[in-house]
Amino acid sequence: MVIISTSVWLPCLNSFIHSLIRRLKEYYRRQKEYYFIYKHRLLFAVVLAFSRALTNYAIINVLAWYFTDHGEDLVVSSIMSNIHGSLSSVLVVLMANAADSYVGRFYTILFSNTAYIGGLMLLLMFNPYDVKWLVVILLVLLALGTSGDKLLQEVLTDLVNDLDKSEAQTKERSIARAEIWPRIAKVVAAICAMLFVSQIGWGIQILICIVFMTICLIIFCTGHNSYHQGQLTERPVGVFFRVLHMGIKELLIKRKSWDYAGKITTIQWVMSLLRMFPMWEVFLVVYLISATGSTFFFEQYNNLNTNNQIAVQIYGLIKDVSSFAIPFLYPWICGLRKNNEKVKVGVGMLCGIVSCVFAWQLEVQRLKRVNNLDDKNANTSLSFLWLVPQFCVIGGMEGLTGEGLLNFYKSQMKEETLHSYGEEYIEFVTGFGTFLNIILILIFKSRLGWFGNTVNESRLDKYYLHLVFVGLVNFIIYCLFARFYYKDADRHQDLMNDDLINQRLDELLPCDNREQDNQPLANDEQVQENQL
Repeated sequence: MVIISTSVWLPCLNSFIHSLIRRLKEYYRRQKEYYFIYKHRLLFAVVLAFSRALTNYAIINVLAWYFTDHGEDLVVSSIMSNIHGSLSSVLVVLMANAADSYVGRFYTILFSNTAYIGGLMLLLMFNPYDVKWLVVILLVLLALGTSGDKLLQEVLTDLVNDLDKSEAQTKERSIARAEIWPRIAKVVAAICAMLFVSQIGWGIQILICIVFMTICLIIFCTGHNSYHQGQLTERPVGVFFRVLHMGIKELLIKRKSWDYAGKITTIQWVMSLLRMFPMWEVFLVVYLISATGSTFFFEQYNNLNTNNQIAVQIYGLIKDVSSFAIPFLYPWICGLRKNNEKVKVGVGMLCGIVSCVFAWQLEVQRLKRVNNLDDKNANTSLSFLWLVPQFCVIGGMEGLTGEGLLNFYKSQMKEETLHSYGEEYIEFVTGFGTFLNIILILIFKSRLGWFGNTVNESRLDKYYLHLVFVGLVNFIIYCLFARFYYKDADRHQDLMNDDLINQRLDELLPCDNREQDNQPLANDEQVQENQL
């Protein structure tokens, strides 16, 4: 019986294995055809992406740790790192507007990389950083450099669109093919930063980054004739700032000289952006936690047992891998068939709270062991691996909330001009969240004395516990917004575009302008195209 049963199931198992291998090969072939495209014209942008990723992993991700390692106290190092992050996020909007409206993406990236190299040179040449105006210039130059990453992604998308002439070409496929190359560049740059660059002194690290960025920028310039952006179009940055600084009544009442079609378009933009403001306000706490992870999380590396073999840069890699992997695995982990972006954002917020809990508990244990040391600079018995969970979870927070908010924003914006500008607007809000971290640090230092000159003289455990409670309150507020204010996004958006705008126009416009409602739709579209 055993021989007979073996003769039955063994061929079946063999057939199953061959079938599985064949299906995996077919799946790999389809994925390769969908995601992968290679032409020599892509290389001039890919090498630049590699140099920027190398600098990001080696220097920028650990900027707070770098300043602390060069004699600055904990508060000053964190504030300088947060100033850079806030400026970088705000400048993303301005750089994108300049690239799309005035000088083009190629020259904007050229300017961004030149500023990047200039900032690194100041970082290398002037140490200690006791000249405050020089530090400000340094941070602004570095922020101008890091704010150009999104533009390089759009350059690769334009190149892929030019190279892919197949009938199966779609916008989503071009974006996917363009995104694969920066990811490959980031993986290679991360490996180089971990294995080679981070094992040497700070000065040599910065010098290597300067040399690589200069060489790659020269290669990028050689591709000028290979890149064609197309006609420049004005994007609605001005609308965002008007909505941010003025009320909608002032915007509508004082602009009496607009034509009717122009009023419709502007009111649609304003109402769409205003609807996103409650969500962006809730996200300020998310970006506050993210800014804390970029500064104080790295400071906890002090006194951990690393065996002198693990560089602090590894945690930036762990966070980036987590921010990509967790959103990718999220549908399978949660078992959700319907992709509900509001649930995804909520899960991301919970990840941020959990990361603060991990950081709080680690800091309690770390301070307890440091206080028992005679030499406060010596390593404790705590392993560097205890930092890994909080970086993994905060990476998941950034990935889930970033992807969820972007998709939710696109679902709210029916206007194509606003629809394509979501990442830049989100980055702008990120800058305010990072700036909020600076304000809290200064308040807690002056009022409560939680921050000293070093991490061992500070009470980061209390600060993390404070963030846990703030995150919980913010999560409850988000749930209320998601449940009641955004309960039916699509229906509310349609009503806003039709009934609400028409009602507002009836209240604000003269009677003689209302007769233009009966004009053909083609006339309105032609006027809007002429304005754009």
